[in-house]
Amino acid sequence: MTQDSRTGASKAPRADRVRNRARVADAAYLVFAERGLGATVAQVAQRAGVGNATVFRHFPTKEDLLDEVAARWLEDWARVMEDRLDGQREGALSDLLPVLFERLRTDRFTLDVLRAGVLHSRVEHARRGTQLLFTRALDRAVAEGLVRPDLTYADMAVLVLGVAGQLAEFEDFDADRWRRHADLVWAAIRA
Repeated sequence: MTQDSRTGASKAPRADRVRNRARVADAAYLVFAERGLGATVAQVAQRAGVGNATVFRHFPTKEDLLDEVAARWLEDWARVMEDRLDGQREGALSDLLPVLFERLRTDRFTLDVLRAGVLHSRVEHARRGTQLLFTRALDRAVAEGLVRPDLTYADMAVLVLGVAGQLAEFEDFDADRWRRHADLVWAAIRA
């Protein structure tokens, strides 16, 4: 909500402003997934069909734009995990691993976000939420006897992000190879 300077009353943002912000955020999501952190605001503006000034009007810095993209990815991933956990009685973790590897394979920006140390509050909140859901899947797999009982979230983060990070470093984005490495991680943690 914005405040009308003449009356002091709050008013809703204009519809075109809301649409432009959504268009920019959607474009940024795609551009950063394709190009990683090296993507530019100009590329986002071009994809959104707006000028650079419109991007900066909604996201004053590139970091604000990155935060929007990171939070959206994490919130989307949380929904995927919730659906899997709520819809499956057993084996949720074994099903989530290849899905996660595929998402990391197709989104160059996400690995950087998941490996980042300090994040802004909305992104950190979303990251903690995904960590709790993944831990829930891990705890369920331990209780089901599917994985080693001493396995922790930190262990999984090292394995998944280490393997995915190395594949990305090699610039190897072959879908079959990423699926194979998801299977190798699963084999390494099995009980």
